[in-house]
Amino acid sequence: MSIPADPQRLATLLGALDDYRQARRALLTALRLPTSNRDPLAELSEHLVQALLGGELAASRVQAHWDLTLPDNARVQIKYLANPDGSWVNEHVVRANPDVAFYALVLFEAFNVTGVLILPTAQLAAVHLELGKRHLRGDAELQLTRRNWQTMLDEPARFRALRVRIWLP
Repeated sequence: MSIPADPQRLATLLGALDDYRQARRALLTALRLPTSNRDPLAELSEHLVQALLGGELAASRVQAHWDLTLPDNARVQIKYLANPDGSWVNEHVVRANPDVAFYALVLFEAFNVTGVLILPTAQLAAVHLELGKRHLRGDAELQLTRRNWQTMLDEPARFRALRVRIWLP
C-alpha cells in the first residue's frame, strides 16, 4: 500500500477512536465490567434498569429473552431505543414472552437517557387498547412510537392503572 490519500483525515479518525476507547473504558469501569465487545448502550441499559429495580442481572450478558431477575423472581427483558434529539427516526416493537414478567425500554435521545418505560407483559393488550392501537397481535406486541411515549408522559395515571411504570431522569 502507498501513502494514505488523506493523512490528515486518517489521523483524525484514529484520534477519535482513541478518545472513544478511553471513554468506553471509563463506562465499563462504572458498570463494573472488565471487558465487553457488546453495544455500550445495551450494557448501560441493563445496568441502569438493575439500579432502578434491584435484582440480579443474568449470569450471561448475551442470553436470550431476559436480562434481570427481580427479588420476587420475576424476569425482566431490557432493551433500548436510541433517537436523535427532538424527533424519532426509530421506533420499537415490544414483544411479549411468557417467561418474562416485565419489558423495560430505556429511551435515549442524542445519547441522553430521557426515560425508562417498564411494561408488565401481561398487560400488553390493555396498554395496546389504551393507546388506541389498531394493528393485529396487540396481545403479543406493542409498536411503540414517539406519540405513544408522549401520551404516556402526558397522562401517566391512565397507564399507572395498568401497572406501567415510567422513570424520568
